Amino acid sequence: MTVLDCPIPKDAWVHDRNERTRTAGDARRAANADDDANPWCERIQTILQMQELADDWDGFGAKAPSPELLESAVGLADLLRQRGVEPPQVVVAGVDGSVSFEWQDARGFYAEIEIVRPYFAEVMVLEPGKSPQHWTLPTG
Repeated sequence: MTVLDCPIPKDAWVHDRNERTRTAGDARRAANADDDANPWCERIQTILQMQELADDWDGFGAKAPSPELLESAVGLADLLRQRGVEPPQVVVAGVDGSVSFEWQDARGFYAEIEIVRPYFAEVMVLEPGKSPQHWTLPTG
């Protein structure tokens, strides 16, 4: 399943932050359980490693993602995993303190979810022959 096939209802990510934080904690524990065969665990581990970043981590003034943003990135990753979305090929920290999930395939499909602040993300999808699509999470 791709990001396009997995609509996330308006409050699915932020409905109950306490529940999402608990779920994010479960995802963290699963990622730390050495389950190298699970690609989602690898992506969550990548997010967890971003906790070690400090401001200017790239030597050019990049801002480190905040703990709250990283917590929400883990929560979103776990939500996507639970909904059967294939894991992104890339999870990367942005120079503005954001975290991005990126998917791409040989047909030219490209999707990106950029978490720009805690519990808020911008989504972009590019499909060959179609207009780019943009929306935010939560939607609505």
